[in-house]
Amino acid sequence: MRGLKICLWIAGILCLLVVGLFLPLSAYESITGFFGIETLPDSPLIMYAIRTVSATFIGIGAFFIILALNPVKYGVLVPFSGLAAVFIGVVCMITGLAVGMPALWFLGDSLSCLVLGVLILVFWQKAKRLSG
Repeated sequence: MRGLKICLWIAGILCLLVVGLFLPLSAYESITGFFGIETLPDSPLIMYAIRTVSATFIGIGAFFIILALNPVKYGVLVPFSGLAAVFIGVVCMITGLAVGMPALWFLGDSLSCLVLGVLILVFWQKAKRLSG
């Protein structure tokens, strides 16, 4: 159970780190410049997309932390969270490759989701065997 809780906490904290993305466009330009990404267009749609994606990840982070507090209590939601993380990791990988992004830009997201998702599923199975 300890491994499962650790993975859920890590996933939650990583998702909550996007709270820093509620920044002005100039800050995003500095971040994208650091990674060698082309500048973002000055568009309300881009800011809306960044903010809504950030808010979504904050909600997901809170969900992972709630699960981490008592995984047994939330039953099927725990393996669902692992499957969802794997799905997001696959989507990040396929999308990054399909649009021709350099690997450095998407591998962190993709691999962390894949690894944590698989670990959550493995530890959930182990916890179920031990408790049943």
